[in-house]
Amino acid sequence: MKAVIIDDEPRAINILEMVISEYCQGIEIIGTAGTINEGVEEIKKSKPDLIFLDIEMPDGSGFDVLTAFPERDFDVIFVTAYNHYALKAIKYSAADYILKPVDIEEVKSAMEKIKKRKTNSEGIFPDINELLLNIKAGAVRRIAVPSADGSEFIAVDDIMYIEADRSYCSIVLADDRKLMVSKSLSNIEELLPKDIFFRIHKSYLINLNCMKKYYRTDGGFVEMSDGKKLSIARNKKDEFMGFIGKWMGRV
Repeated sequence: MKAVIIDDEPRAINILEMVISEYCQGIEIIGTAGTINEGVEEIKKSKPDLIFLDIEMPDGSGFDVLTAFPERDFDVIFVTAYNHYALKAIKYSAADYILKPVDIEEVKSAMEKIKKRKTNSEGIFPDINELLLNIKAGAVRRIAVPSADGSEFIAVDDIMYIEADRSYCSIVLADDRKLMVSKSLSNIEELLPKDIFFRIHKSYLINLNCMKKYYRTDGGFVEMSDGKKLSIARNKKDEFMGFIGKWMGRV
């Protein structure tokens, strides 16, 4: 597998090259780049199977590199020192990433995931276009979810609650629509603001702004704006009451 490293820190490139050379058999670093433009040109020239892409760069974001390739035929492993919103969006898209300072086991794990995906999924990549949409939408508190004919932008304030259904989730909106998404509840939870969303149960994530009533009876449950009643897990009750207290102080 031929790879390119795009990072503005020469030392970071050197360390990653050494780790890959020592611990990742079958990976050949065929080029490096220190800027967005250099990265784009290196990919066009080298045609790699994989790129290691830094997110924060002086002349822009590593995501700018990806927008230059709407029809992508290479894998991406994001490399970042920042555990911020972008990382949540990366996790949501099921893309691969490693944090700086580079950890050997993280690099090996990311490479194994890519090799496994290539073997089992016939070259199917995580939806990077959806990832880019969520990165751009983050500032306005929207998320992009896949639909039958593309992606739909949803304002997080319009989400009443999300219900887990095995490997899928039902996103219930304020206009009574229900969207089925092939994401785990934990994936979606990572992307949503933690000031208004709370996981009351392994199967339910609720928007407190859409909570109509809290009941102490029958073990504890909440009634949402659409009349749906959702149980609160016993081990979540104390944390939930504390969260409500903080939430009440903000609204």
